[in-house]
Formats: sequence, structure tokens, C-alpha cells
Amino acid sequence: MFALQTGQYSTQIFSLAVLLSSLFVYNQMGGIDEAALDKLSLVTEMTKHIRVRSENSNEADLASFTPSFLWLLRDFYLSFEEEGEAVTARQYLETALRSVSGSSSAAQAKNQIRDSIKALFPDRDCLTLGLSELTKVIFHKAQPKRMNNSIITGPMLAALTEAYVDAINKGAVPTIATAWQGVAEAESRRAADAAEAAYQAAFKTDTPADEVALDREYERALSIGQRAFREVAVGEASIQQANEKRFQDRVQQLFKQFKEQRLTNAALECEQLINRGTQQLTEVSRQAGVTPEILQAEYKKFEQAYTKATAAFGATKWDRLNDFRNKAFAGLQQDVQRQVAQARQQEVAAERQRTQQAEQQRQQVEVRAAGLGQQVQRLQAELDRLHGELNRERSSKEQHASRVTLLERQLQDKSSSLDSVQREMQQAMQREKHRGESEQRAAVSQLNLQLQQATQQLADARKATHTAQLEVDSLKQQLTSASSDSSDWVSKYQKAEDGRSTAVAQKDSLERDLRAQLAQAEQRATQAETRLSQAQQQASTAEATLTRERQSWEQRLQEAQAQATAAPAPNNSATPEPMAVYGGSGNAEADPRKMTIKELKDWLSEHDQQEKLWELGQRKAKKPEYVECVRGLM
Repeated sequence: MFALQTGQYSTQIFSLAVLLSSLFVYNQMGGIDEAALDKLSLVTEMTKHIRVRSENSNEADLASFTPSFLWLLRDFYLSFEEEGEAVTARQYLETALRSVSGSSSAAQAKNQIRDSIKALFPDRDCLTLGLSELTKVIFHKAQPKRMNNSIITGPMLAALTEAYVDAINKGAVPTIATAWQGVAEAESRRAADAAEAAYQAAFKTDTPADEVALDREYERALSIGQRAFREVAVGEASIQQANEKRFQDRVQQLFKQFKEQRLTNAALECEQLINRGTQQLTEVSRQAGVTPEILQAEYKKFEQAYTKATAAFGATKWDRLNDFRNKAFAGLQQDVQRQVAQARQQEVAAERQRTQQAEQQRQQVEVRAAGLGQQVQRLQAELDRLHGELNRERSSKEQHASRVTLLERQLQDKSSSLDSVQREMQQAMQREKHRGESEQRAAVSQLNLQLQQATQQLADARKATHTAQLEVDSLKQQLTSASSDSSDWVSKYQKAEDGRSTAVAQKDSLERDLRAQLAQAEQRATQAETRLSQAQQQASTAEATLTRERQSWEQRLQEAQAQATAAPAPNNSATPEPMAVYGGSGNAEADPRKMTIKELKDWLSEHDQQEKLWELGQRKAKKPEYVECVRGLM
């Protein structure tokens, strides 16, 4: 809305419509005649109400900002003819806009209207009202509003309208350049904000903390932001350049802060990983039974985790890993090798001590076996003596038994004789019963005599029998005693025999145990020497592997540094100098006097001189001794 509706109102409305539209349709009843042209006389006043620039401007200057002009004829039933020939509606319009002849003021006024229309609307056409044709033409000509080859968006059109109406309401003449400059400034600022938002949305904050990768990501996101800026920015080049520079300065500052923070965090993460790896490998190296292979496997795990760590990146990542491997890990590796060597030496010494103890035990067993052999010989001699005595006792016993048998037979004979005499006496008594008394007395006397003799003989026999019985009892007692003694000697013999057997069995058992212990001691000594040899070989293999890996990492580091040097880097970014890494195998002509002690030690390790290196380390040799040793081996 305008503040005042004065006589100039129609001209101002007409001028505003012309400024804001891309297609101006002038609707008229009937054909184009002087009356119709006279109604457009306000076109001649546009230069008074609109300026292209703050200074005076003409219709030709204004023509580049005016829309396409379409003269629409309603209720036109005539055919387009000129001098009897059919013409197009456009030709009809151009004919109507021809200057009239004459120099009168009326003719000049008419020509001024015609000239103003042709000057302000170089793109013009005419059309009779027909819905289908009108729709087709309008869709063809009604293009987005442009200014200085820039499409006017809705917000830009609103801003231009506000600028024009504000100028008109204040009684000023709207200036296209001034309004456009204001819109261009606002749009360029909006374009800068949109470009910054596009840059921040496109920039990948998880980019690895590598300067080259970060710079590339910055350039990529910056190009996306610049495209977003160019899609929105309008106006003169100076306005766009100023706002684009503001956008670039802003994102450059943001990137600088992000890059510094990213690299700082990455370096800190690298240091934390290295510290954790050092602590972990140190704990492993102090464990009982650790070997160089176990430590190497733990280092491989650490190296894999370190390589996969995306938070730890940057130029210092591989430098720190290389430094850790060549110093801290190499030192731990040497410590473990020394521990393994010392453990092997202690094990060999223990095996030797056990062998010596087994030898001493064997000697003791041999001495004991010799003593047992002597004891067995003594027991054998005693056993032989007991055998002799037993045989003698057995012979004496047999003699006594024969005499007892003889006496018993004699006693039996005497008893038989006595029985026989008694039977004969009884028989005689019975026979003499019938004889005479004298004969009987004589017989009795004789019989008494015989009886006395027999009685005496019986008494003698009984005495002899008693004596024999006593002798028999004595012989029986002697026989019992002899049997008891024989049993005792047999028991002693049996005990001696058992003792001899036990001694022989103990001797055999001790000899078997001694031989088994000697065999086990010799086997353990052999195994200990084999393990010592394997440990020395493994230490040499681990040392060679460590050397090869170190050389491989140094080569990879040099390649990475070469790629980093060859890669494009942003201005004011310093290229890191390649790290000087000593390579023993590639420095065969180096002077040992110019090497450091570490380089001398590396040279000895790479040339399989671990024994000399260990010997120098044991006696804490100085650099001249290392130099003399290396020179002697070159």
C-alpha cells in the first residue's frame, strides 16, 4: 500500500508493476488506435518515477529491467491487414507503433508515446483474446523475474518490493541499482551463511588426524560450500567477493581450530597408546617363563591395535611407533633374551648339579653294594659252617638212634628169654608134680637155683635194661637236644639264607635304581643342553626377525614420508623432515668410530654376533671396545 493516493498514483502503480513483473500484459477492448496509445501516455512518465542509478537515467537504461510486453486485444473481430495484405498480430502492433509524420506538438506527443513504448519494451508482442492461445503464450513468456542475469527468488522479490514501496512512500524516486544492491547484499550474506552451513554439513569430523587427509577434506567441504554460495549469491562481483571472503575466512578459522584440536588429540591418543603398550609389554616381560616369542606375539597384538586405532593418527603416529619399537621394545626384547639365557644357564647348572649328585649317589651305592657283597660272603661262610655242623649233628643223631635201636632189641630179647624161662619153669613145675619129693626137691632146688639164676639174670637183665633205658633216655635227650640244636641251626641257616637273599636283592635293586638315576640324569643333561641350544637358536632367530621387522618399518616409514612429501599441502604448512634411521646392512662402509653405541650394537646383532654383544654387555664395555670389536669383524 502506498502512503498517498495522489494524481501520480496510477503512474506509480504502473511503474511498480513494470519493475516487479517478468511479463506485462496490457488488456484493451478493440484495436490499437490513437486513443489506446494515449492511454499509455504514462509510459513517458516512468523515467521520472524510476531511476536505474542515483544519477539521471534514460529509457534505454531502464529497458534492460522492464518485462516482456504483451498487448492483449479483447473483442477484436477484424482481420489483421496492411495495404490489403494479411499480417500477424505482432506486425499489426509494430505498424501501430510507427511514428506519425508531422512536426506539430500533437505529432511529437504521439511519437513520444510510441518511442517510449518501443524503448521501454524491446520484447513486445500482440495477441487477440483466445484462451488456448493466450495460455500458451503466457506460459511461454512468463519466465522467472531476472535481474543482471540472476533469477529473482521469492524473498528477493519481497525485498525489492519493500525497497521500491518504501522509496515511493517517502516521496523519493525508486532506484533500481540501489534496491538491487540492498537485495544483493542481503542475498550474498544469506549465501555466505548457507555456504558455511553447507561446509559444516559436508565436512567429515571423523577424518583421520592426518594433515594431508584433513587438508583434502577441508578443500572438498570448501568446494561444496562455495557451490552453495554461488547458487544463492547475486549482485555485483564486488558484493559476492566480499561475502565469499567472509565465508572463507570464517570456515578457515573453524578448520584451523578443528585441525589443531584434532592433531593435538591424535598425538595425545598416540602417546596414551604407547604408554599403555609399554606398561603391558613390561608386565609381560616380567612374567615367569616368558620367551622372546611370547613377547613378540604380544607386541604384534599391540601393533595391530595401534594400527587400527582411528583416534590415534597424524604425522607423529608412525614416528612414535618406530621409536617405541627401536628403543623400548628392543630393550624389553634384550632383557627377555638375557632372562631366558640366564634361566637356561641356571637350568643347565641345576642339571649338572643333579648329575653330580646322582654320580655321588651311584658311588655311595657302589660302596654300599661292596659292603653288602662282603657281608654276603661272610654270611655264606657262616652258612657253610652251619651246614657242616648240621651234617655232623645229623650223623651223631643217626649213631645214637642206631644204638638205642640195638639196646631195645637186646631188651626185647632178654624179655623174651625171661618169658621163655618162666614158661619153662611153670611147665617143669607142672611136670614134676608127679615126681617124687626128692626129685621134686632136687628139681625144686635145681629150679630154685635156676630160678635164682634166672632171677639174677632177670635182675641183671632188668638192670641192664634199666641202664639201657637210662642210656636210651640219655640218648633220647641228646637226640632231642640235637634236634633242637639242629632246628636252631636250621633257623639260623634259614635267617642267614634270607639275609643273603635280601642283601642280594637290595644290591640288585640299588644297582637298578642307580643305573636308572644315572640314565635319567644323563637324559636330563642332554635335554638341558638341547634346550639351551634351542634357546640360543631362538634368541638368534628372534633377533634376526626383530632386525628384519625394524628394517621393514623403516622402509615403510620412508615410503610414507615420501608420499607425504609428494602430496599437495596447503600454504604455510611445514613438510616434516624425513627421520634419519640407521640401517646396519645398508651401511657396510660406515666408519665404526663415527657410529653411536646403539648403532654398533645393532651392527653386531645384524651380523649374528650375539655372544660378543652379550660378552661386551656383561663387562659393561665402553664405546672404544665396541668400535674395536666391530672393526675386527669388518
